[in-house]
Amino acid sequence: MKKLLTVLALLWSVTITAQAQILNTSNFQIEWKVSNRFRLFSDASFFKRHESAWSQYLIHVGEQTVSEDQKQLLVDAASVLGSEHVLNDRYIAFSRILRAKFDWRGWAAGGEGKLCWNPETRLHDRCDGVENYMTPRFHEIELKLRPLVANTLYKEYICEWRVDDVAATAAPCDEPVKVSLPYPQGADVSVGVVGEQPISLKVQVRDLLIVGLGDSFASGEGNPDVPVEFGPDKRHQNLYPRRLNNDVSGSAQWLDRLCHRSLYGHQLRAALQIALENPRSSVTFLGYSCSGAGAAYGILGPQEYVERVASTGAANPASRFVAGGNKDSQIHWLLRELCAVKPEQVDSLWTCPGKQYRRTVDYVFLSIGGNDIGFANVVAWATLREGTSATLAKFFGATVPPKQFAENMRDVLPGAYAQLAKALEVAVPLYSGDPVFDPSRVVLTSYPDMLVDEAGSVCEAGDSESENEDQFPANQSMDVFSSWLATTSGRLNAVHEQLSTLHTRMRDLAGDQGWTFAGRVYESRIFTAHGFCAQNPKLMSEPTEVLMIPCWGKAERPTQTCESSWSGKIREWRPYDPATHNFPYALRQRWVRTFNDAYMAVNEKVMTKSGYIDEKASAQIFIETTGTMHPNAEGQAAMADAILMDIRGSVAETLGAEAN
Repeated sequence: MKKLLTVLALLWSVTITAQAQILNTSNFQIEWKVSNRFRLFSDASFFKRHESAWSQYLIHVGEQTVSEDQKQLLVDAASVLGSEHVLNDRYIAFSRILRAKFDWRGWAAGGEGKLCWNPETRLHDRCDGVENYMTPRFHEIELKLRPLVANTLYKEYICEWRVDDVAATAAPCDEPVKVSLPYPQGADVSVGVVGEQPISLKVQVRDLLIVGLGDSFASGEGNPDVPVEFGPDKRHQNLYPRRLNNDVSGSAQWLDRLCHRSLYGHQLRAALQIALENPRSSVTFLGYSCSGAGAAYGILGPQEYVERVASTGAANPASRFVAGGNKDSQIHWLLRELCAVKPEQVDSLWTCPGKQYRRTVDYVFLSIGGNDIGFANVVAWATLREGTSATLAKFFGATVPPKQFAENMRDVLPGAYAQLAKALEVAVPLYSGDPVFDPSRVVLTSYPDMLVDEAGSVCEAGDSESENEDQFPANQSMDVFSSWLATTSGRLNAVHEQLSTLHTRMRDLAGDQGWTFAGRVYESRIFTAHGFCAQNPKLMSEPTEVLMIPCWGKAERPTQTCESSWSGKIREWRPYDPATHNFPYALRQRWVRTFNDAYMAVNEKVMTKSGYIDEKASAQIFIETTGTMHPNAEGQAAMADAILMDIRGSVAETLGAEAN
């Protein structure tokens, strides 16, 4: 009888244990994602801000009364732009309710001290060195349990999480936890209530390495991480806004000052969106794009930067561009981080000796060609008044008429792309499976059509330079320098005709090299209604829609710049106060920085070596307008979306083999 009771007791114990089993694969599933999936951000909270913005945009799309196909198109074609609207709109996103707290400087200003990029060394070494940034040892992942059966009670239990059978953390079963996951091998992650058999899952992160190379369109020129600030009582020439601090401390701040590279650049935003959309992966981004870069002078060899310094000595000009050294090229910048040994030049091409790379590259984002054929020069041809001084023309590198621009497309661009293609194949381990260079992983971005108004027509500017030229939006957008700048419809149309030819030429040459051509930003007319003279007629009272620059005083016509006066009569700012209503990153109809916009966001100055402004040198050139005719933050976001529409399939294929 005693033995029988003992057996019954054991059976009862087993039954109770079986009934008490809280977690099993039939009622729970382990879910996980990488916490900070964009590794350029050293602070996960900065990434979370973008993750939250994208989530808000997805909710907004879901609320639209359109078909599911149309909703999916809004997600595919405008996720970066939608996130930008959430992040930088001074109204509560997708409403007309002003925010109680709005940072006029833009979201990128919050990135200070939260990046792995070091502006002093110009290396990605702030996150425990270059080696750790290039080849991560761990990723922090977030884990949680998802009930598969409704009304499952589990929150009152404590779950123990283990990584490769090593205890990692313990927490209430309904709470998410964070653990470090070894990279690249991953680990078996398990969870269970103490005393029970745990459930487990093999977890492995795929980290994409994306490189950004190119010119000012990729760097984010015109969109500093922290724009300049203007004082309420400070005026330049007693007429126009003057920086609050008129020395180096008042200058715009950049991710990379010499290159005018910022967090707003479309290559960075596209890489960031890839990280947002793939929760079980991460992205390591290496951005080297630089304002003023061309294929030969910039990517492959040293260039002159857009930054200027004051010159000394009577024989020298008032200022000069900062020039790069012999190793100051984007290919070399890349190799000194990608290559485990010191890069070398062989037949004038940079290489990694013995192919001792720290890792392979997944994609190279490329924006190049405009500076090689004289894009800034043709802009100068279209905007400089007849008879403008040679000094001003020289600042733009001399003017190039449309005919010469077309000849440069024909004669210069093929050789520039061919030389660049050869250099990339020699220098970059760009593979997709077998260790054979895959040129399709080079993604060349086209340039947008920026010369249109809100109706999609070429900006109207009149037939000739005249005393009433300020009535045209195209001329209002450059009135701070109206003494030297004016355009006509004829000149704008002549340049506009070349944009189609440029797009076709770039597409064909990209095909010749085997590159992927991300051409939607032009082909799909994404900038239609958003060119440099575009305005929203329903919001003309908004400072963001005003094309004119603030000026101190009065004028005969509402669209005319103020008349200079040194009298003691009471005057005021018009059309808005630059100290309180300058919003460089708030949303607007135009997605292009005008001459006036650049003045109000960048306001570059010639600096002496001691860090003070050289007023005389600054007055001789258009340096305050550095960044003109470049996409603003919304334009850069739209360009990022255009890239993603062409490569999402490739990215999914790359990640698919290792997706869990």
